[in-house]
Amino acid sequence: MSTDQTLLHQVHIPAFSGGGAEVREGQRVKVIAVQGKQVGDLFAFVLGSRDEYLSPGNTMGKLRSIYPVLGEPFYSNKRNPLLLLEEDTVGVHDLLAPACDEYLYRDLGFDDHPSCSGNLVSTLARFEFEPDRLPDPHNLFQNTPVVDLDGRKEARESPAKPGDYVVLRALADLLVIVTACSVDVGVINGGAPSDLMLEVWV
Repeated sequence: MSTDQTLLHQVHIPAFSGGGAEVREGQRVKVIAVQGKQVGDLFAFVLGSRDEYLSPGNTMGKLRSIYPVLGEPFYSNKRNPLLLLEEDTVGVHDLLAPACDEYLYRDLGFDDHPSCSGNLVSTLARFEFEPDRLPDPHNLFQNTPVVDLDGRKEARESPAKPGDYVVLRALADLLVIVTACSVDVGVINGGAPSDLMLEVWV
């Protein structure tokens, strides 16, 4: 990131929680894996609109790839580019997985477990923003590749090291929300969810 940019907002996102910031067109969003090995579920909503938000399905369709591409945008459900991936120190992300939710944890035998869906709802409420639905996330730093021709995916530990990050340039006025993935069963968050940092730069 250019050294002549100015930090506008810094949002600490503790493990098992979510945070967000309003971002204006042309500003840059930096998502940092503070301790490493932590997945961040990324959501973005067009300000002033209840029905336009990031869509991993349309991102995959427009990119013709199941993975984000450096230098290419993330797209909305209306096929508009919303965020441009400008910097990426990890290079491993997931566009296929939905956010974890209460039903996943119920199936695993856990009641009242934090989830990315629940943390998304809580963060939206803090901003008094009510979209017409809850979209699926772009899963930053998540290492769940397709490993064979029958389409089987494999859950692997996030390769993000402490301080690794992505930088995305806003292509519209957005509410950007990131949740620190709450999965503490298995390896994707290194077995123990940790913190993320969300920064807005101009």
